[in-house]
Amino acid sequence: ATPVRPMFGLYFEGILLGGVCAFFVGPVLFTLLDASLQGGIRTGARVALGIAVSDVVAIALVIAGLGPILTHPAGARILGLAGGLILLAFGGALAWKANQIEAPTAGRPAGHPFWAGFTVNFVNPFVFSFWVGAVGGVGTRHGWTPGVLVPTFGGMVTTILLTDLLKAAAASALSRHLTGPVLAAARRISGLLLLVAGLALLLHSLVPTILEP
Repeated sequence: ATPVRPMFGLYFEGILLGGVCAFFVGPVLFTLLDASLQGGIRTGARVALGIAVSDVVAIALVIAGLGPILTHPAGARILGLAGGLILLAFGGALAWKANQIEAPTAGRPAGHPFWAGFTVNFVNPFVFSFWVGAVGGVGTRHGWTPGVLVPTFGGMVTTILLTDLLKAAAASALSRHLTGPVLAAARRISGLLLLVAGLALLLHSLVPTILEP
């Protein structure tokens, strides 16, 4: 069995790595902030939980040996195409419905916040690439046993979840001081950023195919 102190050290290492992840900016952040601004802390928390669960599933798939398949050019291209289309759909919906703002205290925005967080995070091929690198790095340095992987990635996912909850709480608190037009503008900006991210992901996936002879 892994001694308590090394397990705590691995968990602490996971906390540090998760803290670095907290500064990543991408489509999932725009989704989290928009949900928190429009639906309040409860809605943001559901998105954050969806993100955390998708990370756990991605880590499990990588450890199970599917990482090379998901990061292979063909697999990454399929995932990128699907992810790009989904981001375009999310972004288009946000931008189109920007003026349909509910009171943040209602906590009942359209859609399913948990699945929004899960899907936007899970279909991003860069997320899988990150976890492949993280699992490979941790496994190479410390070993591939559950006693190593569970505390390390437990620390990472816990930290990511907690920092996402803090972001959701901050956005929810900010929303109480914003007027309807400002919230509508924030939603429109979030939608446009998701559209740009989706378009970039589609181009990244399609361009190699177009250039192939």
